[in-house]
Amino acid sequence: MEIYIYKDYSEWMSDNPSEVLEGSVEFFRNGTVFIDTTYEYKGYRQILSMEKIFAVVYKMPSGFMAYHREINVYTDMEAWRESNPQVTFEGEICEDQCTAGHATFITTEGYKQIISLNKVFAVTYER
Repeated sequence: MEIYIYKDYSEWMSDNPSEVLEGSVEFFRNGTVFIDTTYEYKGYRQILSMEKIFAVVYKMPSGFMAYHREINVYTDMEAWRESNPQVTFEGEICEDQCTAGHATFITTEGYKQIISLNKVFAVTYER
């Protein structure tokens, strides 16, 4: 599958990734995100710093979401205080794949997004 790497918020907002990889994404219990790729017939596992990039995005197979909720992304405290998100999605938060460093959610369009919490003020969602 294609995996899109966005180095900052503006790339993510304009859907203009810095890098596109072919591979798969794995999550481990400690919250580490691994990207498995192949280069010249050798398999490589890549661990990217969520402090150095903003987001990892990839398309999920269809038929995975039973119920979707509102997900809001705030870039600063003022927007959060006023409940005025910069971005709102419909989708599902993957609470078991979120950490203190990143939030993970799937949009209704079927894209799984892992975004760095180091680059935004807050991510909120319906419970």
